[in-house]
Amino acid sequence: MNAVSAPTMPLVQGRVAAERGMRFMLAALIIFVSISDIFDLQMSLAPGLSAKNLLLYMLAAGLALKMTISGNMKVELRGLHAAFAVLIAYSILSMLAAYFVVGYPRYKLVESAINLKSRLVDQAIFFLVFFYALRESKNAYSIMKLMLLAVMFANIAAVLDAWGFIQIGELEERADGRMQGVMGESNQYAAFVCTFLPALVAAVMWSRGVRRLVWLTGLLISTGAMIMAVSRGAFVAVFVSSIWGAILLKHRISAQKVISIAGAFTFVFILAIAVLSVRYGDLLYSRIVGDSGGDMVGASSGRTEIWTNAIVTMIGQPITLLTGFGWDVYWTMPFRYSPHNHYVSLWFNLGVVGVVCGVMVLAIVVREARAAVDRLQLPEYQAAMAAFMFGALAIAVATFFVDLYTPWLWFWSYAGLMMRIAINAKNDARAERERTAPQPTSAYGWVARPSMDAR
Repeated sequence: MNAVSAPTMPLVQGRVAAERGMRFMLAALIIFVSISDIFDLQMSLAPGLSAKNLLLYMLAAGLALKMTISGNMKVELRGLHAAFAVLIAYSILSMLAAYFVVGYPRYKLVESAINLKSRLVDQAIFFLVFFYALRESKNAYSIMKLMLLAVMFANIAAVLDAWGFIQIGELEERADGRMQGVMGESNQYAAFVCTFLPALVAAVMWSRGVRRLVWLTGLLISTGAMIMAVSRGAFVAVFVSSIWGAILLKHRISAQKVISIAGAFTFVFILAIAVLSVRYGDLLYSRIVGDSGGDMVGASSGRTEIWTNAIVTMIGQPITLLTGFGWDVYWTMPFRYSPHNHYVSLWFNLGVVGVVCGVMVLAIVVREARAAVDRLQLPEYQAAMAAFMFGALAIAVATFFVDLYTPWLWFWSYAGLMMRIAINAKNDARAERERTAPQPTSAYGWVARPSMDAR
């Protein structure tokens, strides 16, 4: 036992110490991005390049250099990387075809390329940086909590701005009275909030004393922020993801636990509704009750008509049902509104490849998170991983009703940290199976010598 543990302990301690720099850089990036998004500081350095993007790219370049020099180039989560790579490659090819081959009127190559970089490439880079920068689960967990604090601060700032206590940038209340958050218009902001609500619930469950009070305050304010955005898509996302996640984890979560958590959150939700009804009561009633009694077009705020128009346009050119029209081509069409659906947008622009890859990247992180819940030993890690799975399901449902921009960067940063914990748990489980597996013996009873890889 001593012969095995003696060389191992310095290696682990050294690896943790070496990550102090990366923890500092990731924390700085989160703080920088938070301030930029909350206070609407664009800090543009060039078309498609902002100060926060530059910081991200510098961190990615430094990380790539470090991995190259150290020789630690092990690629993990290959399926997710492959899905992202295919999605980006096909988007580039379709963009070039749309401009040089088809030649759509009003299609601008440079503008579309900038949008592709911002909406796909940056998402992948955020994930890669947060996934590969840290190797220790406890460091990833600590950075995740910092990110959750940043989300709380963003929600507090949005609520204070909506109630007139502070003024943030050019953030204004919508004409229909709904609050617009710091991560985009009402529906985008509500999708962002509901993604992190399960993590706040988990933080409340596994904290004590003053920390529990802090997280509970954050949960109350964040729930209130989602309600103030009055996004029915977010409400549906919370409800559906709760049931969906409970089914996926039915072997781990008892019915009593589900009822207790659901009851506690319902109490928080009702309390927030009661407080906010003073100002948003009529709006909540009209959005939830008043608009739901008409036809499907009215009940969906016109979304079904938008989706139908997009699909009918594709049917007019049947090949596009398979190939799509090309990256960002939707905005060259004479449509009045945005797709209001992440999956319809992918299908219209990128065809079957776009939809399959777009669904795969979300499905893979949900699958890995679900498996990690079974492998993790620490209860707080299990709760955090289960919360991430619920959050990933929530954003998957919410994006059926809205297109996201800035919130995707936050989600993929969050996913990078949680996937690091999940992959570490998988590696630990594999190592434990190899350690406890019976050693092969020869016909004379000799035990085979372990290979260098096994050691």
